[in-house]
Amino acid sequence: MKTSNPKAKILVIDDDPDFLKLTSIILESGSFNVLTAMNPKEGRQKLLMEKPDLILLDIMMDSIFDGYSLCHDIKTSKEYRELRDTPVIFVSAVKERVGSRFDFNSSEQGLVGPDDYIDKPVKADDLLARIEKLLEK
Repeated sequence: MKTSNPKAKILVIDDDPDFLKLTSIILESGSFNVLTAMNPKEGRQKLLMEKPDLILLDIMMDSIFDGYSLCHDIKTSKEYRELRDTPVIFVSAVKERVGSRFDFNSSEQGLVGPDDYIDKPVKADDLLARIEKLLEK
């Protein structure tokens, strides 16, 4: 599936090397420029250096709150003010492992949440379609 937004830059932040590899292949097949980070610290550095057009962000990495806190920082902190409008898609295997997603209510949690959420394992067509939709906004 070729996209209407060739060479858009997507940063994938996930601590699973297999997920990074598979997702990179899917995104490259959609003509995206793919960057990866193995942890939140590396992700933060690449966000500032690379200024991606979209971010795929794992929820649980070093801790259960890594994805939530990084997403909140991207959407609200002065450090990432240039990236505030950058779409963030949470990716997580929680549903597959425990049978349900985290119940995330941004107003109750006091955190700004993602623009979308997709369950692992991701389906290539679904992932590319969601990315296209968010990049068109």
